[in-house]
Amino acid sequence: MAKVNTYQEPRGWLRAEWTPAEVRTVWAIAQQGDMRPVAELARALLGDDRVAGVMTTRVRALLGLPFSVEPAPGGKRQAALLEERWWDVFPEHIVHDLVVWGLLTGVGLAAISWKEEDGLVWPQLDVWHPGALRWREGAWWVRDAQGQEHPLQEGLWLLYTPYGPKRPWERGLWRALALPWLVKLDAIRYWARDNEVGALRVATAEGPAGATGQELAQLLADLGGDTGLVLPEGWRLEMVAPPDGVWRSKEAAIAWADRAIAVAVLGQNLTTEVQRGSYAAALVHAQVRQDLLEADAEGLATALRQILLRWAEYNFGRPELAPWPRWDPTLPQDRQAEAETLARLANAVATFAQAGVPLDLEALAEQYGIPLRRVEGLRRVRLASGDSPQEAPGFVQGQLYADAVADRLLQRLPDPLEGLEEELARAGSYEEVRDLLMRRFREASPEEVAALTERALVLAGLAGRYSVIRDVER
Repeated sequence: MAKVNTYQEPRGWLRAEWTPAEVRTVWAIAQQGDMRPVAELARALLGDDRVAGVMTTRVRALLGLPFSVEPAPGGKRQAALLEERWWDVFPEHIVHDLVVWGLLTGVGLAAISWKEEDGLVWPQLDVWHPGALRWREGAWWVRDAQGQEHPLQEGLWLLYTPYGPKRPWERGLWRALALPWLVKLDAIRYWARDNEVGALRVATAEGPAGATGQELAQLLADLGGDTGLVLPEGWRLEMVAPPDGVWRSKEAAIAWADRAIAVAVLGQNLTTEVQRGSYAAALVHAQVRQDLLEADAEGLATALRQILLRWAEYNFGRPELAPWPRWDPTLPQDRQAEAETLARLANAVATFAQAGVPLDLEALAEQYGIPLRRVEGLRRVRLASGDSPQEAPGFVQGQLYADAVADRLLQRLPDPLEGLEEELARAGSYEEVRDLLMRRFREASPEEVAALTERALVLAGLAGRYSVIRDVER
C-alpha cells in the first residue's frame, strides 16, 4: 500500500527590497488565488528579529503543551500504536514549519509519502513553501519544480488552514505584520544613514575670494584618524553632523513596530501589558494569549487527523478508528494564589464564627475545592438542648475534648473484659466463674486506676471552664 509523492518542490523566491507599493501588489495578486507573492512576503518577514522571535514563541508554546493521543471508540489499540511512534511520524520540526506557514500565510502545505514498516503503512511529511499553491476553478492546485500545476490528490497532500478553508490568505498574519515591518525597515535604514553621515564628518568651508581650496581639500583627505588640523590663512571650516536627538524618532518608530508585531502574533505585548502579579505571564506558553493558544491546539489537531483518518483506513479498513492528537492548553494551577485565597477564606470563616453567623462549612469546602476527610461511623454533633452547634462552639469543643481524654484513659488502663467471654464459655461451674473473675480483677492496680482517673477529671474540668468562658465571651 506504499505510495510516494514524486513531485519536486519549486525553488524558493526571495525579493531583495520591499516597498508599500509592492505590498499592495501582493494583496491584489493574492485575490486571484496565487499564493506565491504572499509566501514571498512571509519569508521576508521571518528575516526580522521580532517577527522570528514572536512566531517561535507562539509555535513553541503550542508544541510544548502536554500532549496525548486520545483513542476513538473501539480504537485503543490504534491509539497505542500511534502514540508509540508519534514523534517519528510527526517530527517536531516538521510540525513547527507547517504551523508557521499556516499562521503567516493562512495556508500550510505538506507532501505525504506512505511507507510500509512492521506490517503497517506510515505517513512521512515534507513541508513545502506555500508559494507553490494556487486557488483556481474552486480547488487548490500545486506547482512543481518544472512549473507544472497539478490538483491536490487526496492522501498525498495535507492542507493546514488555521483560519478556515475560505480565502485563508486574507486572514494570515502577513497582513497585520507588513506595515510595522516596513516602518521598522525604514527607521533602521535612516538611523544607519544618520550614523554614517556623522562618521564621515561632512564639512563646509569658506575661504578668501579666488582661492581654489585645493590645499584645504588635501588637508581634509589626509586627516584620517588625526584629531586636528591647521587651516590655511583666511579659511573657515564647519563640520556638519545630524542634530542632537534626531535618532529618537527612529528609536520610537522601531519600538512601536516591535510592539505592533508582538500584539499581532501573540495577542499581547508582555513587556508593557501584563500587570504585576500575573502568574500566567511567568510561564513560557502563557506568553501567548490563552484563546489563541486554544485555537491553535484545536486547529492543529483537526488538520493532522486528516492524515490519521487515511492511516486508519489503509491499515485497518476503518477510518473511524483514527485517534485524536491532543495538546492540552489548560493553564497550570497557581499554588501561591490558591494558598492566599484559602488564607483569606479561613480568616473570613473565623470572623463570621465570632460574630455568631451560622456557616455551612461543608458547602464552603466544596465550593473552594477543599477536600474533607470522611471517617466511617462519624456522627454529626447534636446538643441535648436542641441548640445549633454553631451557636455554642465552645461547649462542642469542650465536650469533644473531654471525650478524647476519656478515650485516652481507657487506652492506658488494662481491659479486664478482654477475652472474658471465651473463658466464661469454658467454665463448668459457678465456682470456676467466681475464681475467674476474682483472678482477673486482682491483676488491676487500684493506685494506677485512681491516678489516671484523677488526671482525666482535672483535664475535663479545665476544658469545661474554657468552653464556658468562650461561649460567654461570644
